[in-house]
Amino acid sequence: MHKTASGLWGAFKQPVGKPETPIAKSVGLLPGPAAAPSKGGWGRWAPAAYALGGALVAGAAAGTAYYHRTDIENSYGALMDHMQYVGKLWDKDALAERVRRLVEGETAHGVVFRT
Repeated sequence: MHKTASGLWGAFKQPVGKPETPIAKSVGLLPGPAAAPSKGGWGRWAPAAYALGGALVAGAAAGTAYYHRTDIENSYGALMDHMQYVGKLWDKDALAERVRRLVEGETAHGVVFRT
């Protein structure tokens, strides 16, 4: 009877066909390798939780962008107007024409610009 009970208890202790992996003991100052964490409980659900969290963050960003769409459109329009203005400032021919008109205004009309 004792032999049968020990055999049954041993069957539950170690899965059949899966040899027990020994963990090496540390030698010297460095610690030995840590045992691999088991994929039980939270470990199985972690990838799904990360995916769900990422989807919630993306949804919140999209909802916020939709809620502030008029502000975004206005800002985009102002940015495009500013870029057109800056583009005109760098036009060499237009710059030369503006400087010529300033000098002409000073000589012809007596308007002086000081800085």
